[in-house]
Amino acid sequence: MRIIISPAKKMKTDTDSPLDVGTPEFLKETEMLLEYLKDMRYEEAKDVWKCNDNIAKLNYERIQRMNLYANLTPAILFL
Repeated sequence: MRIIISPAKKMKTDTDSPLDVGTPEFLKETEMLLEYLKDMRYEEAKDVWKCNDNIAKLNYERIQRMNLYANLTPAILFL
């Protein structure tokens, strides 16, 4: 079985789900990556992402204010 997850064009938070999402599996590794990204200068991040200014600014700002413990929304659910 293969599962393909397409990247989202808009970041949506699921506030209607009655399921208990719980703690993400790789939270410690994600914290390390987030700290690394937060320490990057804007120009460095844009160069790594190889994208236009609008996308780079949007995502750089998202990373700077990202909270890994708020508004958890699962990318995939197994029922």
